Amino acid sequence: MIIVLILCWALPLSIIAYAMLYVTTSKINKQMERTIVTSADNAVKICEMQMSAAITASRNASYLPTIKESWQQYMKDGNKTALYGEVIRFLEQHYRYDDHFLYTTLLFTEHPDEPYYTSQSGSANNLAYRNNLYFMAKVHPLVMEIYPQLDTDIKLLNVEGHIYMIRNMMDSSYHPFAVIVMELDQESLFGSLESTWGYTDSQIYVDGELLVESLDSEMQVNMENFKTRSRNARLIQEGGEYYAYAIRKPDIHYMGYVISLDRQLIIDETAAITYVFAFFVSFMIPLFAIVSIFFHRKVTKPIEGLIKASHIIEEGEFGYQIEGAGNSQEFQYLTDAFNSMSEKLKHQFETIYSEELALKDARIMALQSQINPHFLNNTLEIINWEARINEDYKVSQMIENLSIMLEATMDRRHRRFVTLVEELSYVDAYLFIISQRLGERMNVERNVDNSLFNVKIPRLIIQPIIENAVEHGIIGQPRARVTLNVFAQEDKLIIEVRNTGTLSKESEEKIVALLDTESEPNEISSASLGVRNVNRRIKIIYGDECGLTVKNDENNETVSKIIVKMDTTTIKDNK
Repeated sequence: MIIVLILCWALPLSIIAYAMLYVTTSKINKQMERTIVTSADNAVKICEMQMSAAITASRNASYLPTIKESWQQYMKDGNKTALYGEVIRFLEQHYRYDDHFLYTTLLFTEHPDEPYYTSQSGSANNLAYRNNLYFMAKVHPLVMEIYPQLDTDIKLLNVEGHIYMIRNMMDSSYHPFAVIVMELDQESLFGSLESTWGYTDSQIYVDGELLVESLDSEMQVNMENFKTRSRNARLIQEGGEYYAYAIRKPDIHYMGYVISLDRQLIIDETAAITYVFAFFVSFMIPLFAIVSIFFHRKVTKPIEGLIKASHIIEEGEFGYQIEGAGNSQEFQYLTDAFNSMSEKLKHQFETIYSEELALKDARIMALQSQINPHFLNNTLEIINWEARINEDYKVSQMIENLSIMLEATMDRRHRRFVTLVEELSYVDAYLFIISQRLGERMNVERNVDNSLFNVKIPRLIIQPIIENAVEHGIIGQPRARVTLNVFAQEDKLIIEVRNTGTLSKESEEKIVALLDTESEPNEISSASLGVRNVNRRIKIIYGDECGLTVKNDENNETVSKIIVKMDTTTIKDNK
């Protein structure tokens, strides 16, 4: 039963639960990946737009003629004040209020140590001044090295976390006459990256070189992941960490974006489903145990008890009873039915066995009382013939009755039941023979209801009782009487044999022991054995409500009473 539960319930349920977990987790992972990729694409797209706007703004210094004409006028008149005024005015008009730039400076290559600068707070305040000092100390030397090779391109430079964009301003012969340098506002240009789902950190590369990173960044970036032609961001897991990679080309340079994602946040999205599955499994385990125990107690154990009891009965222990095989109504019914069947089987076996023993005893008695009955019967026929020839009819009549007795004991047709009238013919034959011996000392009275002649009764149950009455009630008496009464009482046939003898106390005790079917007397006479067999056969056939009794009546006469059923249908079926 446990195996059936596992195969038909626990295993399919586990497979379904695992499939649901797998499908749900896969969908959540795909949805989460789409969310991350979409948010990263949008953030990078904003960065790309901001960077393109900053590059376009840087070109204004070259495309607009203000700076170039001011420089040419200065070269003619040498008026530095006018040059300063024009340059500062241009820088403040175009870059002071531009959110992409924190600080902007312009250097003429003829006077590289005389910067013209402005900042978001203007060109004449302390903040602009400090920015210029820092620029001249840290950035200016680098700019002097870079601009001769820069031509019309731009250069993005990281100096101690400050991002600068450098561009040359070319004259008509394509020689740089000035250099404009802008410190980019990282929050304005790249702040949108923080809107990526699960953002923790980021790095920005330009043509494969690191441009922007946080001070405490521990990101392990694989540059191979930038080798793709797709403009869409990609979610990549490396070393147990999750990253979003994207690459764009806003100008002539490639800009790569790497966004580090919160690994625990991603795990938590799928952990909830895992926790639900774990809860489901933890709930299933005790449920499976409870169901298994229930089936074991309610089904498996009672069935095992019935199987064990069946094996015990097969081994011959008829009447075996089951106690407490099941506490359900169905198994209680099966248990009661099994116990009833076992009890009936025991009763039938004992009945058949006892009847076989009784028949065996009866046949032994018949064999003991016969010496070649066929020979004797043929001999009697010859003697009877001789008696008739000699006209000795009394001898002939005795021989005929003796033949009837022999025929009854031989039972050539092996019948268990005969009609009452046939059974009475055996009694008549016996009484005729015994009357020749006792003469007038024996008086026989017979009161039989003629309507009962066709009732079938077990063969040879009256003659042994008559013989017993003669042996113990008449022989030895000067004059005695035997009375045979046969009558019906409800559904019973009563056969009553009376004799004038009186049973002593000792005789009554012997008869009680003789008729006890549970005991086996050691030594009994042939007449007593016949009486005992009559009683046992009747009880085997009809049950304990029928049988033979022998006792004194109120007139001190011995009364032997046989009680049998008159159910002729049942008797016919048992033949």
